[in-house]
Amino acid sequence: MTRTSKQVQGDIYRFLKDSDLSMMISGGVYRNGMRPRDSKAEDAVVTFITGTVGDVQSGVVVVNIYVQDVDPWSDGVLVENSERTEEIEVAADQWVESLTCALSDYKFGLAAAIQTFEEPAIHQHFVSVRLRYDYWNN
Repeated sequence: MTRTSKQVQGDIYRFLKDSDLSMMISGGVYRNGMRPRDSKAEDAVVTFITGTVGDVQSGVVVVNIYVQDVDPWSDGVLVENSERTEEIEVAADQWVESLTCALSDYKFGLAAAIQTFEEPAIHQHFVSVRLRYDYWNN
């Protein structure tokens, strides 16, 4: 049976929610659109991007993990907390490596390098994990 976008998003959400990665961040794990608007916590947001249908479904899901900017010189200039974003990038890579076929009917891999982007409107940066998946319909 074909997996819908919400089903795939939900599966990734559950894999992330039950992971060591979710335990190391200060906030919660959310589906796209559900993150609290003014959150200052290290929240992870799971977003379905694209998917195909067939005997093997393929697609991409993005997980963005937000990190509050810091003021290291106490001068009002906020910058990336690069030490923390690097820790999260490494942990995210370990999480992706842990997603084996033994856990589900999915095969996962990175669709792009894990990287950090600026979100200046909310004074945060986010670690972006573009997760490629293949799903075998039984």
